Amino acid sequence: MKPFHLLTNPGKLRRLHQYATLGLTHYDLNNPNITFHGFETNLLYRVVSDSDEKFILRLAYPDWRRIEDLLSEALWLSALQQDTDIPVPQVIPTKTGELVLSVFIDGIPDVWHITLMKWLPGRLLGNYLTPKNLKMMGSLFSKLHIHGKNWHPPKEFTHKRFDDWLSRGEENLIRPFHEQSGEGSQTNVESTLPTAQRELLKRMDAHVSAAYQAIDPSDLRVIHCDLWHDNIKLYRGKLYPFDFEDTIWGYRAHDIAMAMLDLLETVGEGYYPSLLAAFRKGYETNLTWTENPIEPFQIGRILWKLNWIAHYQPEYLARSYESHIPVFEIYQRNKTITLPAVNKIK
Repeated sequence: MKPFHLLTNPGKLRRLHQYATLGLTHYDLNNPNITFHGFETNLLYRVVSDSDEKFILRLAYPDWRRIEDLLSEALWLSALQQDTDIPVPQVIPTKTGELVLSVFIDGIPDVWHITLMKWLPGRLLGNYLTPKNLKMMGSLFSKLHIHGKNWHPPKEFTHKRFDDWLSRGEENLIRPFHEQSGEGSQTNVESTLPTAQRELLKRMDAHVSAAYQAIDPSDLRVIHCDLWHDNIKLYRGKLYPFDFEDTIWGYRAHDIAMAMLDLLETVGEGYYPSLLAAFRKGYETNLTWTENPIEPFQIGRILWKLNWIAHYQPEYLARSYESHIPVFEIYQRNKTITLPAVNKIK
């Protein structure tokens, strides 16, 4: 058998299809039909049983999420389905009761952890970003935050916390100007920046860290951590959230900030304030708004994106720094978040 790493991309997909098919035999489904659905971060298959029940089978990309993360997702989804009326994906256990399946087979060197969930109806909310729908999105967030505060997870649930702009063990590649300076730094772009800009980045880093430290510890709860508008489906006037694989302990301001930054980047600065106001109005139908401003955590998200570029696309890092310096400068003056000039929506 040809080693997996020597296969072409189509060859790898064919072998992984065999992997997914084998995984399905561990579930109590009659004559399931499996078809490729998509491959971005994870590999997804659409599954239809002979009784026409529809499912999504996810193979989590190795090292992207650990088994602890995926199990935490499944545990919270199961609790939400039992405790609330929020239409979250139903996780289907294996014949032996496992919520996440880890399969080893010849020809696949790594484990692609498998999760099977009921298919959610509807279309992505990103196609329908109206004040009415953002109000519903705000209400959805508050319901999740209420449950995440009151729920007592089992011992298998993750102990990880999102309490700084880097909180998943990622290597910090944009802080050498602050902590890792010198020839040994993996990226030395900051040394090419003017002193004033290096200091600005340093202040943003410290400002965001201080914002996390200033949150009342009692606000800690289980959060989705990536519930932007395209991780929600709209169907017959109801919102269906999905993609809970980032589930973690965290804070409301952080959770809201991430979603609203994605909203800003999608709709632009002109439409954003009215949609944010609608979101807040919906949120406050169930829960008081967070006392912590969301903008510092949005700056943290921008720092995270720069760090991601430093790791995966370092050739674009200098250009990304340059385009975001005005964003940091404007925020420093008036505490508002703007888009880089290259991302402005006309």
